[in-house]
Amino acid sequence: MRNLRLPILAIGAALLCGSAARGQTSAESPSSAAYRVGPGDVLDIKVYDDPDLSGLVTVQYAGDISFPLLGDVPVDGMTVKAVQETLVTLLAKDYLVDPQVIVRVKEHRSQWVTLVGEVIRPGKYYLQGSKSLLDLLTEAGGFTAGASGEVVVTRLGGGSGPSSTRSMEDGDQESESVRLFLSPEQSAAEQQGALSLTLRHGDIVTATSTQFFYISGEVKKPGSYPITAGLTILKAVSVAGGLTKFGGKSKVEILRKQQDGASRRIRVDLEDIERGKKPDVPLEAEDIVKVGKRVF
Repeated sequence: MRNLRLPILAIGAALLCGSAARGQTSAESPSSAAYRVGPGDVLDIKVYDDPDLSGLVTVQYAGDISFPLLGDVPVDGMTVKAVQETLVTLLAKDYLVDPQVIVRVKEHRSQWVTLVGEVIRPGKYYLQGSKSLLDLLTEAGGFTAGASGEVVVTRLGGGSGPSSTRSMEDGDQESESVRLFLSPEQSAAEQQGALSLTLRHGDIVTATSTQFFYISGEVKKPGSYPITAGLTILKAVSVAGGLTKFGGKSKVEILRKQQDGASRRIRVDLEDIERGKKPDVPLEAEDIVKVGKRVF
């Protein structure tokens, strides 16, 4: 089976550069600057020359922080810079002369995505600003050996990006799915295009398992083969090495399991398909293809 693990070594340099940028304390990275705080986030607030006003505060469920002298200050949905400017304005109004305030997010807990399926470390991952599919899969250790290379991102329609704080329980939006395919045969540009998808709060990312079809009878290499995007009966026969000298092009049938458990028989004439008289038949997971002998 092909190994579809992410080429982590190839992207390592870029990730190391990103880590170095996040480690700087003199300025917020672009992704951090775009982050909007919400309930659960822990903020590290420092007021220069006034340790009594400095410390860690948690954004409460209502979207407020409890701050000395000021009481409850609404911050839900604000960028870090906006929180900082708000505190400066409130402190300067009645309490301090030219206050110097620095705010950063100590713990990101208000926005997350859920990663499931064939990855090394599935689970809940918090967003710390803008996070791409590549960032997420790399953080999770990449695909397992059982991954198909297909990734399905299920999200609420009409979201506004990673800063959205809409809950997955909201009933006024329909969910939508984004399906992406990654394979070693793709060019670097094609893989980069798929992996650059920006994730949003509440996204459910599923790395699907490899699914198979089965082919038996008069083909040169009978057995089980993985389902790939765009696989049809003609391609399946080709993957199995083609027909033997006894194989009958009009003696092909597909056994397909229905939702009720019963099997449906689909008779196929490969010659009609090759001549364009009939459309090629797409294969589905768990299809069983049987090729019979031709009549002499």
